[in-house]
Amino acid sequence: MRRATALVVAAGLAAVVLTGCSSNPNASCDGALPSGKASDLVSATGKIGATPKVEVPAPVDTSTSQRTILTEGTGEKVQRNQMLEITYSVVNGETGEVAGSSSSTQLYATGTDAIGKGLLCAPVGSRVAIVVSPKDSGAQEGTGSPSPIYVIDVVKAFLPAANGAVRPAVSGFPTVVLAPTGQPGITIPSGSAPTAVRSELLKEGDGAAVAKDSQVVLQYTAVGWEEKNVVTSSWTTSPDLVDMSTGSSSLQQQSSSVLPQAMLRELVGKKVGSQVVVETPKDGNFPAAAWVVDILGVK
Repeated sequence: MRRATALVVAAGLAAVVLTGCSSNPNASCDGALPSGKASDLVSATGKIGATPKVEVPAPVDTSTSQRTILTEGTGEKVQRNQMLEITYSVVNGETGEVAGSSSSTQLYATGTDAIGKGLLCAPVGSRVAIVVSPKDSGAQEGTGSPSPIYVIDVVKAFLPAANGAVRPAVSGFPTVVLAPTGQPGITIPSGSAPTAVRSELLKEGDGAAVAKDSQVVLQYTAVGWEEKNVVTSSWTTSPDLVDMSTGSSSLQQQSSSVLPQAMLRELVGKKVGSQVVVETPKDGNFPAAAWVVDILGVK
């Protein structure tokens, strides 16, 4: 079970977005890969989202990873720690041959690896060529390993955080304060641990509604009622794709990725863009806890 130090912040409102004094660092383009001579050599034609015809004047090699936006989309710019739907082709930089591809959309959560840095701030709808240096691809120096080349279409981006309308505060629920990234800090109120489930909307979205059998992209944090510690949080890794009917995660490969059904039932009927605070009693491996869940998309 993922554990971290709890963010305990006192506040008078049920949900406060702290964006007035600090911008969202996940939306910053700092750290995005630059374009370069190697990535500029790549060309790809065809409809965005379909398998492109990729041409590379092999061999292509680079000591630093690079990216070139071959076709610039018109959507929102990709952020760090955001779930995307992509299609891709992988090319051998030494031979120029396509080593693999997918024309059906795959989920990808952006991070700090070369691919994530290559997609950072690319608008949704873009086609991006990323040439990964041997060092960034994990190859040992001096082995002569070719630079792998990725041609990636950013087909869709799920919300980076709940963006619904903030609801009025409800007395008695845990207090939630949001960092500029949207990550919540949760203060447990005084009193004994909950013996029944209850929930309240902190933000009300206007997207698609969650059904009991949906696959839903979520960000969540749970703080234990007694110990006041973070018992699980997707914010420390990446957004999660959760099967509402089973509670299982498609992305988090660990036992704690099976989320409590009692908590998930409180999300049914809520809309994408919503943020929900849920109080739950002890449930299997999970202690009595306060959950804050962002509903980012329905797949």
